[in-house]
Amino acid sequence: MNAIEANRIAIGQGETALREQILNTRSRSEEAALRISDFLAGRKRENLAEHELSHLDHLENNWRSCIEGFLNAYEDACGKYLDSKTDKDRFRKAYINEIKNICDPKRESYARLMHPDSTSNYQAVWKVYREWHQYE
Repeated sequence: MNAIEANRIAIGQGETALREQILNTRSRSEEAALRISDFLAGRKRENLAEHELSHLDHLENNWRSCIEGFLNAYEDACGKYLDSKTDKDRFRKAYINEIKNICDPKRESYARLMHPDSTSNYQAVWKVYREWHQYE
């Protein structure tokens, strides 16, 4: 195996690992959201007993932590893209819609961490977003 082949294999393995990380963090955040939904089962926060509010706060904190993990996975992936440690064309095809959704201010799940962009901790995500959407 020559150096070029070895490099391609390493890039492919890195891309697979990034995708798995993103999928795992997405799955955890979806599970956390489902636990909140199941717990509330149509009830409103203002109708919960004190001990139920405490449990709901715990569930919501867990969900927020999962969202941060999800965004951290994207930050890592975008950093690798910016450092040319992944195939840029394949990366763009795979993530263009997801990056756009993450940066959308209407996405309440991410808004507290992503906006305003100037103070967000996810600057690699924003750099990739701007690179792909600068003319929209």
